[in-house]
Amino acid sequence: MLLLASCGQGVSRTDHAPVIAGLEGTELAPLVRGRVLLGELGCTNCHDDRRDGSDRRPGPDLQTVGARVTPAYLNQYLTSPMDAEPGTTMPDLLRDRSGEELQDTVHELASYLRSFATAAADSVAANPAVIAAGEDLWNTVGCRNCHDANPAGLANVAAKYTLQTLQSFLLAPHTARPAARMPKFTLSPTEANALANHLMRAPIALPEPRKASQADVAKGRGHFAELGCANCHALKDPQRDAPAKPKPLDQLDPDAGCLSQTRGRWPHYALTEQQRDDLRAALTGAPLTGEPRIQRELASRNCIACHARDGLLNLQDRLERFDTHDPTLGVDGRVPPTLTGIGAKLQRSWLEATISHGQLERPYLKTRMPGFGDAFGERLAAELTSQDLAPPLARASIKPLPNDRKQAEEVTKIGQQLAGDKGMGCIACHLFAGEQGGSMAGIDLLHSTGKRLRPEWFKRFMLDPYAFKPGTLMPKFYPDGKSTRPEIAGGDVDAQIDGLWHYLAKGRNVRKPSGLRRPPIELAVEAEAVILRRAVQNTGKRGISVGYPGGVNVTFDAESLALNQIWWGRFIDARPVWTSQGHGHAHVLERRRATLPLQPNLAPLDDPAGPWPTLTRRERGDRWLGYDLDDAQRPMLRYTCGALEVTDTLREVRDGETTLLRRKLGTKTGADLVLRVARDEDISLTSDKTAVVAGWMQVRSYAQPLILVSDGDVKELRVAFAQSEQGGVSQQLDYSLVEGK
Repeated sequence: MLLLASCGQGVSRTDHAPVIAGLEGTELAPLVRGRVLLGELGCTNCHDDRRDGSDRRPGPDLQTVGARVTPAYLNQYLTSPMDAEPGTTMPDLLRDRSGEELQDTVHELASYLRSFATAAADSVAANPAVIAAGEDLWNTVGCRNCHDANPAGLANVAAKYTLQTLQSFLLAPHTARPAARMPKFTLSPTEANALANHLMRAPIALPEPRKASQADVAKGRGHFAELGCANCHALKDPQRDAPAKPKPLDQLDPDAGCLSQTRGRWPHYALTEQQRDDLRAALTGAPLTGEPRIQRELASRNCIACHARDGLLNLQDRLERFDTHDPTLGVDGRVPPTLTGIGAKLQRSWLEATISHGQLERPYLKTRMPGFGDAFGERLAAELTSQDLAPPLARASIKPLPNDRKQAEEVTKIGQQLAGDKGMGCIACHLFAGEQGGSMAGIDLLHSTGKRLRPEWFKRFMLDPYAFKPGTLMPKFYPDGKSTRPEIAGGDVDAQIDGLWHYLAKGRNVRKPSGLRRPPIELAVEAEAVILRRAVQNTGKRGISVGYPGGVNVTFDAESLALNQIWWGRFIDARPVWTSQGHGHAHVLERRRATLPLQPNLAPLDDPAGPWPTLTRRERGDRWLGYDLDDAQRPMLRYTCGALEVTDTLREVRDGETTLLRRKLGTKTGADLVLRVARDEDISLTSDKTAVVAGWMQVRSYAQPLILVSDGDVKELRVAFAQSEQGGVSQQLDYSLVEGK
């Protein structure tokens, strides 16, 4: 723990140089590093940059700091920022004060800051159950790529935040830190909670500061103005005097003030000798233009921790930091894309949105592309586009689609042929509208091609992918400018590439290429039951499908109150309902299954062999009441039949090497209830309490004899309920496979 023990008379303060992730171990020139430091250290917040327009980086918004940061930590941070957060870019503004003067100034300034917001949330201990998940996120989504440069900077995070305030910060970091060096990773609340638990796993207790008075707040307001805090930090207070504006950068003495090694009434930075030299170069050097200006922008947000651009990052040295969800894609599936030539590759609007808000265009990457806010996204996209967008090369333009509809269809048809397994086989390595056609799942061909890529870049890339990405897995389909598929469009290279572009650029409104088969998303059942509450074959949209351990499965329709399907073997393919925004029906993965109509299974009948009621459950007034789960996630269904509340419990029972399904139904009060067990053209009784359905499924009744009723060419198997010892009625049935079937 690096925090000070107190902020009183005997306090000692340590110098820790500011750490700017991205400036060390790169090929950046001193002038570029210095211009980054001018923004990162807040120099341009106080001193206008009239030559170069250096990045102005405001500090955290202090309007809510009293609710965001614990009172004890705030006092410690103001006492010595470099001890509270080693490597911080916050200077020590009180280095010339000590003893009671320091203690009183800190207390008064902190009292003023806390007066604008409610107290921080009560502390809650970290949950050991989710700490491991948070650690995995830390190591994979990209956190360590920046924070590994200064691990000591987070040593006291458990003293700074509560679990709730840290989670809120992780969900919306730009609210508190508008400069956006900490990007927004679009974490879900669950992910933010896990990450916060990981960071708060070792609590740190600090002494609470003394209570504040109105006089303390008033004095703190004066300190805030005197120290020029408002130059860097937003804090709305009409009672406070506006801060004085120091000299602009081009009038500063590069050997005086903050850059000197003397102490005075100016911010104290514990700069390294290299940082001083870099800042002097920035103060005296020429304005940045072209690639050096882009390098400054990239380094200011440490983009080069993940992205290479013209030699700025050697990814081979950092491969262990990157992981993938799809190992079949090799290095391309692990490492974020290069930024070399990115302004010529991506359309300006897409590039700007990606930088501003992040993207999930490469879901196979575990490292996420975060968002850095609109202002930075607009500025960097403009710089990249201006620098990278060269005049189109020969044969690089895409002809527009013909206005005639039939002629346009002929063009896109060429693209459809090329994308399929009988053309260039694009679907073998790429997703196609979310569907995987081969063993690899590279970036989706349809989702964003027309909005993301520049058409002229697409054409140049197709002609020679190795020129853009040496070692790429993308095959070269046009060696020496000739097509490897001469049978398509007569081998005309321009016609082929133009057709493929227009086909992909149309997005989801295109016909699928040949060879695209949708692999199932099979729900596997192991030690616990698996439930899918979505529409499934032969069951309505309120279907409840249950796969039991041992390989027996059922569907129950909560709309008609009917157990309508039973089968043995594999459970369900959920792809149709998980990849279609809720449309479609999940597929049962076995063809042989016993089915019943989507009508209530139960009916109050005086004569068990009488006509079965045709009213729907809603017309009858029956209600679905839900279900309860046991420890193995198996449901006990609850619904009504008239005035009776019914419990319907299905469990798997091991019988040697096979598994049977045992069904128990019951009510608390008595009635003449009849259960429709099965309906099929082939049902035969083998005893008064056993029957065989369709030649392969056996049904056994425990309490009452089975009844076989003919309904034209179809037969129904029914059974009446028996009186139970508790005063209601009940029934127990076993469904099993006929031996050898």
